[in-house]
Amino acid sequence: MSKKEKINDAEISSVEENDEEITNQKTESGKKYYLEIILILIIGFLLGVMIKSEALKSVSIGFDDYKVVSAKQGYDIDGIEKELMEKSKAAAEKAKEKEKQAQKKVEEEAKKAKEKTTQQQNQNNKNKKETK
Repeated sequence: MSKKEKINDAEISSVEENDEEITNQKTESGKKYYLEIILILIIGFLLGVMIKSEALKSVSIGFDDYKVVSAKQGYDIDGIEKELMEKSKAAAEKAKEKEKQAQKKVEEEAKKAKEKTTQQQNQNNKNKKETK
């Protein structure tokens, strides 16, 4: 073998070795990537199961809600609503009465003012007749 052939063989073998190293690195990094993805999915699944089991202990929303016994409330909402309705009706009636009374007062004052003006006109007319 000549020197040129030895050099060519060495270069070819070094290139082949580099290609093998690169493919090994790619496959190793690909394996690591898939391993990481699988681990993340497993951790997510376990976390979801844990959250669900803890939520079932305290949250009761779903198909079996009709089985839950309702607790006695500290306030009677229907009674409070009725009381508020009665109070509002009473307040509305009082407001109407006050409005009617105020309207009567205004009408009476208007009548008094009208009477005064008619009396003043009558006196003015009498004074005019006497001066003539």
